[in-house]
Amino acid sequence: MKIDTIEQIDNNKQPRYSPYRSLEKALDVLRFFSSYSISTVTEISRKLGYPKSTISGLLKTLSRYELVEKNKDNSFRLGIKAFELGFSYLNGMEMHKVARLWAERLLNDEQEPVHVAIRRGTGIYIILDVQPPASYMAILQTGMNVPAHSTALGKILIAAMPDDELDVLLKKPLGSFTEYTITDPARLRDELIRVKQSGYAIDREESLKGLICISAPVFQRDGSVIAAVSISSMELVGNEDKVLALIPKIKTIANNISRDIGYQPAKSF
Repeated sequence: MKIDTIEQIDNNKQPRYSPYRSLEKALDVLRFFSSYSISTVTEISRKLGYPKSTISGLLKTLSRYELVEKNKDNSFRLGIKAFELGFSYLNGMEMHKVARLWAERLLNDEQEPVHVAIRRGTGIYIILDVQPPASYMAILQTGMNVPAHSTALGKILIAAMPDDELDVLLKKPLGSFTEYTITDPARLRDELIRVKQSGYAIDREESLKGLICISAPVFQRDGSVIAAVSISSMELVGNEDKVLALIPKIKTIANNISRDIGYQPAKSF
């Protein structure tokens, strides 16, 4: 499930000279691993458009600082220091700590996976997942970026986007993941209007066949949407009564998180 991909760099359109170009290239390599978890020097070189010698040198430096690690087959992946940085980022978020407490309560009540996501640009990122024991659907995990248009989490977050940013997103191709995925921009825009009016979003097998997800917005102190929280279940398919029963529960959890991080009063969009 990816919404951001790294495209081949056009060498005829290289950015103008920067004294920090080596640092920029190193950051390009690190960002590459957000889309490709394991890769080789050759693959990275081809995707980013930098010479293999450059990539090799950058990876050696990044390995020295444990930001990437070399596997036995000479491929590379992110290193432990990259994990530490990501973990420090989450620890610095008051909302993340509060959300975990309420997500675990909902998990205990419903025994279904609960997720929290945030938006960065047009990317939707999972920052928290709590799963029941022996979960059958550990599909969304912390750190993953997910399709905005086909998930309930994504619908909440893009429904709150400024109009100009939403226009940009809707001009991009909307990938189809199941026969139920909304790929028509006009239909998706109508769906987002309903989401804002109702204060919740539902993904009815739009990202994965046999899975329904219900999500609600988390507001920060200034009234803007900072995150979305969701509950997912395969038991909801064909069980509209259960879907309707879970909507107020997920909205209450979202409102509780909003309240605990300083938003008063909790409300719909």
